[in-house]
Amino acid sequence: MNKKNLYLAVSVISCLVFIGYMTEPGPYKMLGFSVSIWLIRFAWLCLTMVYFANYLRLKKLEQKVD
Repeated sequence: MNKKNLYLAVSVISCLVFIGYMTEPGPYKMLGFSVSIWLIRFAWLCLTMVYFANYLRLKKLEQKVD
């Protein structure tokens, strides 16, 4: 699998997880601590954006080579 395609797949999966957390009503339990659900949502959104930005960067570099 091409690295570019892997970045796209991870960004789509993390976007789906982010959308799934939009239905969570209250605080999230992580490692025994109560964490704000908005912090979890923000982390997944950032992860989605980083991987999609990497995909776009690799796609742009691939187009320059051609």
